[in-house]
Parts: sequence; structure tokens; C-alpha cells
Amino acid sequence: IMKVSFLIQDLFQQGAQYVTALMARGFHEKGYEVDILVSQVHENLLKAGNTPFEVPSAVKFVVMPSRRARYNISYIHSYIKHTAVDAVIVMNSAYLYALALASIGLRHKTRYCYVEHNGLSLECVENISIVKNIVNKFVISRYDSFMSVSKGSCVLFEKLMGLNVGDVKVVYNPVLDNTYYDKLSKEPYCDWLKNKIMPTMVAAGAFSEIKGHLVLFEAIRIANETTPVRLVLFGKGHLQKNYEKWIAENHMQERILLAGHTSNLPAEIKKSDAFVISSQKESFSVVLVEAMAADILVISTDCPYGPPELLQYGKYGVLVPVGDSKAMAQAIVNQVNNPRKPAPKEAWTPFALEKVVFAYEKAIGLV
Repeated sequence: IMKVSFLIQDLFQQGAQYVTALMARGFHEKGYEVDILVSQVHENLLKAGNTPFEVPSAVKFVVMPSRRARYNISYIHSYIKHTAVDAVIVMNSAYLYALALASIGLRHKTRYCYVEHNGLSLECVENISIVKNIVNKFVISRYDSFMSVSKGSCVLFEKLMGLNVGDVKVVYNPVLDNTYYDKLSKEPYCDWLKNKIMPTMVAAGAFSEIKGHLVLFEAIRIANETTPVRLVLFGKGHLQKNYEKWIAENHMQERILLAGHTSNLPAEIKKSDAFVISSQKESFSVVLVEAMAADILVISTDCPYGPPELLQYGKYGVLVPVGDSKAMAQAIVNQVNNPRKPAPKEAWTPFALEKVVFAYEKAIGLV
């Protein structure tokens, strides 16, 4: 039996964590032995009563001693030394350098792999110091394969690390498996969607600047000047108070609902009139694929890098300029008054779990 180990800070709430849980399940279902190495952050969140993403009970959690990647290096070294593991797959950037250092002095045939999930920016690629270049060369020498979740982020990561064109393989995130379709079959929880009294858009994501939610709120306000329409936003985050203040000041309490965290987004999305993404940048977008597979049209900003690529630059959904609330409002009004058909099946089938597991195996060199 082959064994793979995923290395990540924790398994709660964020995109890369969700993907890690799905990939662990996919590899397990294909007959692999699977470990997930997590930091003390995971333990702390668990003790605080949070629920991690679900993995099969046969998947083993290995809890590292520290919250910080750098203090877990010797533990990772020891783990690999004493575990017959075929591949260690790093799923968040904090452990990119930690695994490279941990691998020093280990001679057996474990393959070291890194998956870039973050939306990199051009700025971080343009200002690379000589020291960083030297460190990157060392990191490259320790890894067997690099992957990223969209073509655009592959190109940026190659530039950031000083890799050759084509050295980073595009491996899309897995989104669709039996769990997804099970969720889709359930009823929504949100009253605005269960008992719709007017067209209702859905959006989801952390309440942070990068998600552009205030631009979306403004778009809903503008749309309502001509067309009654609501927005349900799922998520939470540090801008909660700012959002509440904006909604109150603009008298939009009957038009915009902050619905908090949901454990079943597909069931909520399928009752919407469109799914809206207002981000300034996204490396991928799991929720965009979930919306397409739920037969719901997607309206998204034309942001770097995931959404335009996933929507085939407008073929499978509506793209509007980043930060343009008027264009977003127009797209929403158009969808209410003259609905465009959702994306066809071919748009989302590449994101089935078994297809992505095979893509990982190929990129890592396990098949």
C-alpha cells in the first residue's frame, strides 16, 4: 500500500483546508494510506469547539508540537525519517520552507511536493531580493514537484521561485464528490432563500477586503433603484462590524442579509437567482464550481486568476471589472430581468474528485 501525507496548519474553514480534506478522502478511496500533519493551531481550534472539515476515520491526524512552522521542522524531519511515506504534500505556504529544511539529511525515496493555493500578486514577484533568490534555489533543490490551482497562479509562482516555464503543473482543486451531491439534495436553511419573496443573489467568503463585499453591497443598492433584488452573504470575518454599519447607514436591512457561516452552501446556492463573486483576486474558487454544478449562473469580477479561467473568460458566466459596482449592478439587473442560462456540465466535470486525485498522482510521479 502506498502512503501519502498532507502537511497543513489546520483543517478548519478556509479553501486550502477544505481541499486538503477532500484530497485525503480521494486518496483514501483509491487505496492509499493517508496521514494529515497539522500544527497546534488545529488543536486549539478543536478545543475552542470548532468543527474541522470531515475526513474518513481511517485517515490519521498527526499533531505537531508547535503553532509555528519553523518550530515544527525537527518534528517533520523525525516523522519522515521514521515513517515509510511515498509523498509529503505541502498544502499551505507556511510549510514550503519548513519541509525543505526538514528534508535535509533524509536519504530515502519520499517525494516532496508543494501546492500553491494563494492568490499571488505581481508585487511579490517583482521585488525579490538576492537573499530570497538564494533561499528559493535551495527550496527548489529539495522538492520533486510544484503544483498550483490555476494557469495564472502557476506563471506567477514560477516567477516568484525562479522556476522555468512549465515547472509548475496546473492541478485544479477538487470540488465535486458524493458529499457535495448529498449536500445539494438537502433543503436550504436561510429563510430568504427558503421562502423567496423577490429575486435573491448569494455570495460567500471571509469578510475581508480582498473579497470586495462592500462593492457588492453598493451594486445591490444601485440595482434596487430599478429592480427589487436581495443578497444573502454567507461567511464571517474581521469586517463584520463594518458590513453591519454599511447596511444600517444605507437602509439595506431588507435587501442584504449577513447569514453567518453555513455547513451546507450548495443547498443555499441552488435556491438563488445567481451566485456572485466580487473578489479583487482569487487563486481558484471552490464556491464558483459549487455554484456551476448546482445549475446556477455565476456573476464574477474579472479578477486574477481563478474565476475568469474557470468561467472560460465569459463563456460559462458573466464577468465584470474588479471594483466596479455599477457594472456589477447592471449584471445583476440583467440576470433578474433576462436570465442567462447556467453553465453546461462540461464546465464543472474537470473538478470531480477522482479526476483531481489522478492529476495529483501524475504531477507527483506516483503513476
